[in-house]
Amino acid sequence: MQETWNNILKKLVDWAGGFAGNLLLAALILLGGWWLAKLAAKLTKRTASRGKADALVVSFIGSLVKTLVLVVACISAVAQLGINITSLIAALGAAGLTASFALQGSLSNLVSGMQIIFTKPFKMGDYLAFGTYEGTVKRIEILSTTLATFDNKEVIIPNSKITGDVVVNFNSNLTRRLDLSYGISYGADLKRAKALLARIAEEEERVLKNPAPVIAVGELKESSVTLVAKLWCSSGDYWNLYYSMQERVKLAFDKEKIAIPFPQLDVHLDHMERDRPG
Repeated sequence: MQETWNNILKKLVDWAGGFAGNLLLAALILLGGWWLAKLAAKLTKRTASRGKADALVVSFIGSLVKTLVLVVACISAVAQLGINITSLIAALGAAGLTASFALQGSLSNLVSGMQIIFTKPFKMGDYLAFGTYEGTVKRIEILSTTLATFDNKEVIIPNSKITGDVVVNFNSNLTRRLDLSYGISYGADLKRAKALLARIAEEEERVLKNPAPVIAVGELKESSVTLVAKLWCSSGDYWNLYYSMQERVKLAFDKEKIAIPFPQLDVHLDHMERDRPG
């Protein structure tokens, strides 16, 4: 009896030792696969870049190669643990309906990513507006696209959301129109204010001459006259021109004593109310 227990204990120790060794090797395979996947993606991007491929395509292919290497590493690690891959695939096939629902979103994002690559609605570095988010395209991967916002945040959007919704690309054309509006008081010299805006636009090098700038009266409000300035510029100069014009117009209006009215409330008391003793 004692000998039987000794044999069982010996087999258990041998099994545990073998399993621990296989587990260690599986972990090493996963770590090596992760490192190799990053290296393969990096080399793929570098090679594709040398061939002058589109940066968006390079980013997507690099992400795809990384994923494939990781899948191979995971399969190798599972095989190292002694798990029958064929049986595992059969088990997954038996649960195929459940798995299909779980992977439906991922497959949709993958297909949408390929659609983006082939149709090219935008390219790397374009500035996009999507729902409540906007930013510069930083990279595209097999499941998502990453935008970088002005305040250095990363917005990760599933690819299926991009292909299934309205996306505004501010860089698809080389030029953009900058629409500005300024309110001046009714007592200000309207012609002088318009001439001042025209002169500032003419002196600003980033404003294109063709189409010509438009300076006009846009609206008559209760306490102000709204002047509009519609200026064309290169897409890359849009925001710099916007901030420059805001500052230059304010300084010029102050210098020329052109009043910019602010909201105010006038309270009128009738004669009896004013004369009532306190």
